[in-house]
Amino acid sequence: MLTTLKRWLGAADAAPGETAGAKPAPQDAAPELVDAGEDDVALLLEAARRAEGEGLSPWVLRDEARLETLRRSLEFVVHRGLWLQREAGQVAHWQGRLLALRHGDGPVLGMLLVCRRDDEAAWQLRFFFIAPQWQGRGHGARLLMAARRELRGTPLKTRMPLTGAAPASLEAAGFQRMHVDAGGVASFEAPAQWNDQRERKHGA
Repeated sequence: MLTTLKRWLGAADAAPGETAGAKPAPQDAAPELVDAGEDDVALLLEAARRAEGEGLSPWVLRDEARLETLRRSLEFVVHRGLWLQREAGQVAHWQGRLLALRHGDGPVLGMLLVCRRDDEAAWQLRFFFIAPQWQGRGHGARLLMAARRELRGTPLKTRMPLTGAAPASLEAAGFQRMHVDAGGVASFEAPAQWNDQRERKHGA
């Protein structure tokens, strides 16, 4: 079973530690958004643990059992494209994608997790992060813009506290702040964003 999610769907620019021996990414190559692999799951787990320490993680990861549950859920996304979502005391199978921003075969710059109930629903951004050695270079907004283009022109929504660097990255990527509740948790929405090839076909 999934861990009990907090009442908000969050994202944070918390990040995993540096990978020893990681190759420096070419500065002249544009990073690309790709489907994450099973080996990348550990990066997101570490980022989530760091985010929880700052009160920014959407998951409760206080013990190894909960961490292992999240690990299995993320691996299920990687292998099946499905996110296990708690609904009315049961587990529903939502569409899910785990995406990574990277320079070719170089290190992961950041990652994000999105899910949605079905083809007619907007994607929900559950979590994203930029690795610490790549922060402060605009990669947060770059990651989110790439995700908007990748998700087949579908709107993207999220909820998170107005703390940390993540809200600024969202707004830089075209997300609009819709509502802030009494607890300081904000709702953000971004309209459909088509990539260049789709835009040319749409305009033809």
